[in-house]
Parts: sequence; structure tokens; C-alpha cells
Amino acid sequence: MRGGRLLLTLSFSLLVLSAQAEEGARGWLERMTQAFQQQNYRGVLIYGDGQEWQTLAITHAVIDGVEQEKLQHLTGLPREMVRHGHDIVCIHPGDHSPRLNSELSNPLHGFSRVMDIDDGQYHFTLGNVERIAGRFAQRLQVTPVDADRYGYQLWLDQVTGLLLRSDLLNHQQQVLERFQFAQIEIGPDIPVTAFEPDDQGHKLTLYPVSPDHEQISTADIGWLPGWVPSGFHITAVIQAGSPQTQMAAEQKDDSGAMSKLPVRLMYSDGLAAFTLFIDPVSQEHLPEMTSRWGATAAVVRYREHSSAEADGDNQSRLRVTVVGELPADTMIRIATSVVPAALAEQNTDSANSALSAAEE
Repeated sequence: MRGGRLLLTLSFSLLVLSAQAEEGARGWLERMTQAFQQQNYRGVLIYGDGQEWQTLAITHAVIDGVEQEKLQHLTGLPREMVRHGHDIVCIHPGDHSPRLNSELSNPLHGFSRVMDIDDGQYHFTLGNVERIAGRFAQRLQVTPVDADRYGYQLWLDQVTGLLLRSDLLNHQQQVLERFQFAQIEIGPDIPVTAFEPDDQGHKLTLYPVSPDHEQISTADIGWLPGWVPSGFHITAVIQAGSPQTQMAAEQKDDSGAMSKLPVRLMYSDGLAAFTLFIDPVSQEHLPEMTSRWGATAAVVRYREHSSAEADGDNQSRLRVTVVGELPADTMIRIATSVVPAALAEQNTDSANSALSAAEE
């Protein structure tokens, strides 16, 4: 009897310690979010997948309450991204493309919404204190609870909570992608002139969705995925200023969905993220594809569409592209699930009802 009580006491103590550790890790995530929103910093970071590495210069500041950011590639082709609030200017050679959007994006940006993570998507564990870019950093292990997303190791500055290094880990704990500051200055005064673009480029405008995941009206978006991994929500609607994306389709079917093209949506679970592109295309045969460069995967699938989703009249074709740092199987499932938004909402409601019934 005494041994049983001792075992019960030890088990309860371990549960309490585990909960305290999780709470401590959540506190570090809150500090990281605040650092992204409030800190001025500039530095040089190294970014790559073990085979191909890039060096980037980054400058970030909050001026008159508006976030300003400039990201410059110091290796390879000259590329630059300048952000003023929700407006982003991308400067690079060649045409605008989803892949270039991914390459130009700030590797830090995906971590700016970590406090939006739903309970139950990841486990958090505090590790050792290590030294990154001349500063002491707290290591945080982030482990996914399912196979639909990857895990992370994060190193957060002990003083400010700013993210100094990140390792993206596959399910075998191998590093798929790493970024790490080689040099950083935190808290400097940075003039607004530091964020002027060096040239003209493609302009993107992000329309963020509120942190409480306010639903977007189907009157605004004609197409949505019928399935996304649990915990993922729309975080922004993208309006691109390039001529290609301004040429929205004018044809309209019985549901009105075709008039809502093209679609540009950003999704996140607070750590992992992907972008969904849906475009009308011609009827000529084009190959579907699944590709990966580093940790970023891209999936392209085609979907036949006709009036009322029934007969063969007035057929159109959609190209669905998903780009993000998720397992390929997850991306394929997202791409192949795209349906008119009204049907996607019905699928979601049915899934929620089934989940509620199972929990009861």
C-alpha cells in the first residue's frame, strides 16, 4: 500500500513538473512574440538546408507605431524585400512567381504569430542555455503531436526573447533547414530612410485576419481547401500588384465562384505556414508536380470546373498551388481538397460535428 502511494505521489509530482515546464516554455514564446513586435534590430543571418546556404542582411524597426523591415540577399542573385506595415515590395530579376515569394520572405516572419498556437498541436520543452551570435540564448524544443507538420528547435535571446536561431526538424529529428544570426545588434536607433527600396519591384499587400481567427466571408473568396491540418487558420489575404495577378477571371458560374479568382491566402498554425494560390488556366494539358527546395515544398494540381459543378458546359480549369514548409503528403492533401468556399464550409461544419460527437 505504501509503495502504491509513493508511486502515485511521484506520478503526480512528474505531472506538475511537466505542466510547469510547459508553462515556462509558453512564457518564452510570449517574450518572443513581443520581441518581434517591439524590438529594433539589424544583423546578418545565415539561412539554408545543409547543402545550399544563403547570407541575408535584415533590418527591423517600429517607427511611429508601424513595423518596417528590409531583407537583402548578400549571396546569389540580388534580391530584396521591403515591408511597410502590411505592404511588401519584392525586388528581384525575372517574373513574379510563388517560388520567388517564398525565397524573398523573411525566415523570421513565420514565428511572429506563435501565441496563436492552439493547445494540443505541439509540446514545448525547455533545454540548455547556449551562445548564439555572441549572446546567451535559451533553447526551446517544439515537438508536433501529429505527422502533418514538422518540429523545431528555437534559441531565444535571454535578455529580449528575440529568436536568434531556428532548426526545422523532420520526423526523424534531422535538420531540414536552419537559420542563425552570425551578427546582431538589438535596440539601435534606425532611421526610416533605412527602409527605402533600392529599386522598383512587385508590390504585395497582406490583409491580416484577426488573431481570434475571424471567419472570412465566402462572398469575398470563391474557393477554399476542404481540409487543412488541425490548428491552421487563414492569417492573411494577399493582393498582388503585378499585372499577372491583377488579371482576375471575369467568367461566372451558377455559384459565382469563378469571379473570385485568383485566390491568394496565407495559412498558419502559429509556427508552420503555407500559402495557397488558385488561378484560372487554359484547357491545354499541363503536368502536375510536387517539388522541394530545402525545407520548402511546392505542390501543383489541376481541377476541372464546370457550371453548377455538374454538367460539361462552360468548363474551366483551375491551377491549385500550395507552397510551404510542411510534409509533401500534407501539402498534396490540401491541394486536392480545394472546392467552392460554400462546400468547404459544409465540410468543416460536418467535421466539427463529428469531432464533437466523438468527444461526447
